[in-house]
Amino acid sequence: MSKSVVIVNVAYYQPGTKKMACNYNHIRYIATKPEADRGDPEAYRVGDEDFPVELGTAAGHVKYAAERPGSSGLFGPEGEPVPNWKEIGSKLARHNLPVWRVIVSLRQDDAERLGLVEREKWQASIENGVNNAFKAMHLDPDHARWVAAFHRKEGHPHCHVVIWEEEHGAARRQGYLEPGERKGVFRSFAREVFREERDRLTAEKTAIRDAIRELAGNDISKVTEFMREVQMARLEARALTGANPKMLPVLTPGREDELGGRLLDLARVMPGKGRIALAYMPEEVKEKARETADWLLKQPSFRQSTERYRELARQLASHYTMQPGALDEAARKAYEDIRDRLAQEVLKGAAAIQKHLERLEPTISPVVEEAAAEEKALILVTGQASERHLIPRHIVYVTPEESAQRLWRSVCRGVNRAYRGEKPEAPVIKPELKDELQKEIIERLKELAGAMPDQQGKPGLAYLPEDLQEKARDLAMLLLNREELQGRFGELNNSNPDKTTRLLEYIADQAVARAYDLLPREVPDIEMVLHPRRQMEAAAKLLAARADLIKGDYAEIYWTVGTIYRAMTRLEAPPEIVREAAVRFGRQAGLNEDKIAEVIANEISRMEELARKYEEQGLSAPRHISRDAWQRLTENLGLEEHDLLYPWFGIKRPGPEDKQKQELREQLNVRLVEERITSALIAIREARDRPEDPGELRWTLVTMTSTLKALGVDEADREEMVRGWCRRAGVKITEARLLDVLDRVTIGQDDLWLGKRSWDRLMANLGIDEAPPSPWDVNIPRQMVRNTGITHDVWKAAWRALERERTRAEAQAQLLAERDLERRRRRAREEGREMGML
Repeated sequence: MSKSVVIVNVAYYQPGTKKMACNYNHIRYIATKPEADRGDPEAYRVGDEDFPVELGTAAGHVKYAAERPGSSGLFGPEGEPVPNWKEIGSKLARHNLPVWRVIVSLRQDDAERLGLVEREKWQASIENGVNNAFKAMHLDPDHARWVAAFHRKEGHPHCHVVIWEEEHGAARRQGYLEPGERKGVFRSFAREVFREERDRLTAEKTAIRDAIRELAGNDISKVTEFMREVQMARLEARALTGANPKMLPVLTPGREDELGGRLLDLARVMPGKGRIALAYMPEEVKEKARETADWLLKQPSFRQSTERYRELARQLASHYTMQPGALDEAARKAYEDIRDRLAQEVLKGAAAIQKHLERLEPTISPVVEEAAAEEKALILVTGQASERHLIPRHIVYVTPEESAQRLWRSVCRGVNRAYRGEKPEAPVIKPELKDELQKEIIERLKELAGAMPDQQGKPGLAYLPEDLQEKARDLAMLLLNREELQGRFGELNNSNPDKTTRLLEYIADQAVARAYDLLPREVPDIEMVLHPRRQMEAAAKLLAARADLIKGDYAEIYWTVGTIYRAMTRLEAPPEIVREAAVRFGRQAGLNEDKIAEVIANEISRMEELARKYEEQGLSAPRHISRDAWQRLTENLGLEEHDLLYPWFGIKRPGPEDKQKQELREQLNVRLVEERITSALIAIREARDRPEDPGELRWTLVTMTSTLKALGVDEADREEMVRGWCRRAGVKITEARLLDVLDRVTIGQDDLWLGKRSWDRLMANLGIDEAPPSPWDVNIPRQMVRNTGITHDVWKAAWRALERERTRAEAQAQLLAERDLERRRRRAREEGREMGML
């Protein structure tokens, strides 16, 4: 009686026994044993593409480091997160229901024949098998759970499956399986193991049978010819694509450490930019990558396939020459070819380590927008609807009408400010927006918003592509040339062209901000922090504020008096100074003492009510005023944006994922190399280029400024170096945006460092061809490399590349032999016919 090639063993632990505690150890064993297959190396991509998980965030990094394929051998249902073996083990150690342990095993030759040599193939078979096994075991599929791990055990690859039911709604309380149930479990898995081969053979059998009926009838020679064509087609396909590889050798801990160390050494010297291709690498990098590939090919588990590949190269060459020297040369070239193919996989692994380091770098944040205007804060924290539209929780949205009003007010205030600077006695033009103009502004803003790329941080004209910058300037020019403003703008342009140029850029920048308002965006979880110098400067400016631009506009005067009071309060000025600033402005604007007292009392009441409602939601009351309110206040006071800089900066509140990222970061050995600082500073000081990509411009400006701080450059020298670069590189940016970048780093983190990829990126963006070495040495511990699974990925990818070329070469050799045999047969038939004619 023949035995099945599939072996399925089922065991269980009943709750209440001491052995239940062994579930934790069992999960750890199947998930972390060296032969546990850790997933597809194609799960990471390097080069111009990013990783398939959200690695631009700290949460994405933690997912990459702890839950990606490669972190362990554990897997579960497709589409669900990779199981965390520690969480699963701890849960099952306390589980109060049976836990079944299933092993599905094959002989190695059967597994290789069936193509079941890697986890991806096993995973599909196991998942389908488990779903059928649930029925055989009479488990509730809604409450049944499972995890598995594929072990590439030499001689008999197998899969460990652990099955249990959630305690609520469980259908089964006893672990013992009746003989019929065990047979059902066996059939569930055996059927799936052979499904692909059975389907393929059935399809081939049907196709061949139908073809024979159609082609041959009773003509046996046609049948033979057709079968030979089928065989040759199979060979040709294998010669092009290769065939199923042999079982992937186990990466032992010792070899894993050696390979990880080699990848680390390569990552330190490998360029951090450009295409990840061996042909484009510096000689030092090529040499190290090839050395690692040589090391891989000489490993005992790789050596047999390597020698077979060289032997096949000699065999293929022997069809064209029998000279020993030529055959040796063919074998040498074949070895160098496969070595370079493996070196390419090694480069990808080193680049993945560089990417990993990049994810661990301290975040360099651009200026962050605050959540929303205060008048909408309660809508945001409660998720309630406003009178005009529904704003989902944590989403900021400004109506098109509001955006148009804000932009037109900025235009009128800007022209008034500039014109009265030349003619102080000129009357003020009130920003009254007519319906026709409002519709046109909204249409233009929507068009601009629809084409805007994602903005990281505060939006700005300088960070947009040239075509969008021109659209914003066209809108600014359209508004400045309106009938009510055209005369003043023209006079300004004639008398002071520089002033009108700055005004045009300011309005275009405001148009970008107002277009950005039309894009609903998620509210960041940030804390607004006062900048000490800006705090003092703002309080002084508000104390000396003038009311010239809004005299006679009582609605705007009332709003401004109240906002000055609120702003001074949140600038933490003493109470008597707060009141003095509001009263002084109110008097200048023409209000009597009673009206001023009324406005202040209303503002105090409004702030108290807002604080109370925030408290009801369990939130801290705002300690800042919104950027939009600050801009309106600045314009009402007749000041330019850079004259009254927004004194608050948004700092992202750390979440659990940030703490995990920080813990990983602390494992790194980061050292600032003093002797490299001077050359780095010289390179930045002499830089004359800027990146073409506007998004890269923001990154470059922020990163360069933060880097200068990290290298010990004081605030004054930083500003001089950054302004110098902007002049040399032709960076057109408003004064306020530039000051935002310069001042932001003064309240940023002090542990900044750049990995090689980021340093090379900065140098490339600055146009520095002969880039100095990074001033930081960053060493990632081998343990961290092991946790990422990158070493396993390289091991598997190298094996795949070797096996693919070996199986292709075998098929090519067999194909040539078959063709030679066919030629000899044809020649013999021809010679036989000639003899018959004689």
